[in-house]
Order: sequence, then C-alpha cells, then structure tokens
Amino acid sequence: MSVATHPHNTYEGTGKPVHQDQDQPVPRETMMHHEVQVRRVQRHFLQSVCSCGWLGAARRSSPLAAEEGQDHAILFDGASTGIPSEGAE
Repeated sequence: MSVATHPHNTYEGTGKPVHQDQDQPVPRETMMHHEVQVRRVQRHFLQSVCSCGWLGAARRSSPLAAEEGQDHAILFDGASTGIPSEGAE
C-alpha cells in the first residue's frame, strides 16, 4: 500500500490522498483545542491532564506539573493559557 492511499493519510476515510503543503501550518479551525489541568494523584503527587487524553508524569511539585502541561498545550495547541489546579496547594 502506498503512502498516498494509506487510510491514515486520507481525508475523512474517503480514500482521496491528502495534499498538504508541509511548510504551511495547519489551519487553526481544524486543530483540536487542548485544555490542560493539574490534578492530584494519590496523596502526594500531581499530574497534568489534557482534554485530548494526554497525561503528564506524576510530579511532587505543582509548578513542575503545571509547566509540563503548559509545554504540552503550547506544543500541540500553539497557545499558552494559565493551567488551573484541581485541589492543588
């Protein structure tokens, strides 16, 4: 199976090859919004979680968990927003 006809390289499963200029950014309206929060895991750990399903590593430091989540949001959403904590001190 060639790359152009591989199911993962087609638009909405129509079988038509995707012709996307790799030098052009993906249009903002087609990008998934990434909303990241920091949540408490077990008793002593915090973890960044994203609306896309991404989970950061469990951290003992709230600022470190928030920074990791912010990095994820910037990398995949292109935007930096404040990361709300869920019960974190």
